[in-house]
Amino acid sequence: MYRRRRIFAVSVVLLGILALVLAAFAQVVPGAKDRALPIDPSNAGPDVMLAEVAGVNISSPVRPEELTGLGYHPEGESLVEMSPRGKNLNGNPVFGLFASDSTAEKIQYYLMDPAERQGPRTGSLDVGAEAKTAVYAPVTGTVTAIRPDPALQEGAKVVEIKPADNPNLRISVSLVQEMEGEIGPKSPVTAGITRLGSVADSTEVLKPQLASYTADAGNHVTVSASKIN
Repeated sequence: MYRRRRIFAVSVVLLGILALVLAAFAQVVPGAKDRALPIDPSNAGPDVMLAEVAGVNISSPVRPEELTGLGYHPEGESLVEMSPRGKNLNGNPVFGLFASDSTAEKIQYYLMDPAERQGPRTGSLDVGAEAKTAVYAPVTGTVTAIRPDPALQEGAKVVEIKPADNPNLRISVSLVQEMEGEIGPKSPVTAGITRLGSVADSTEVLKPQLASYTADAGNHVTVSASKIN
């Protein structure tokens, strides 16, 4: 009788562990029907910090309530690795069940498939939002350049900013369209306040990877950091 009880107890424990594992995979595997919000808008201000790089805080270039997803990926050896804030949604699925959101804003992000791209795994951050959503400066500093975005044939720009906290760094925001008329080289910008333009519609040209991790078409702007020589 005692042997049967032990077998029954072990079976219950094993079934419980299996249920936890299955629930975890249902939460973190891209393509799941229900997707977590990348940020809790009720606890996040317009300049909510998404990451840190070389002593510079990277604020969200999109208002928290308009975010559709956050996804890091490599994009070349020249980029500086960012330190994400928040919870990695495709980390260890079992540990993820017990891990709490490490930020008051409940920031949640994906480490996307590198897709044979080289460089730091968190070298670029795709910040998802619908096309024409307003884009704001992710850092406080000075615009050093505005150039055509090579990813799109026309209309989109890359905005390069020298952050006040590290003049040897350059923060780039790509896939920006409808640039604000007053923004140009030497223009001062403030994180979360200065509007740069709006999110370009890149879905027909790029087939954004972020779409695999969100419930929409995957439009976004990309934020990255590089050091000057």
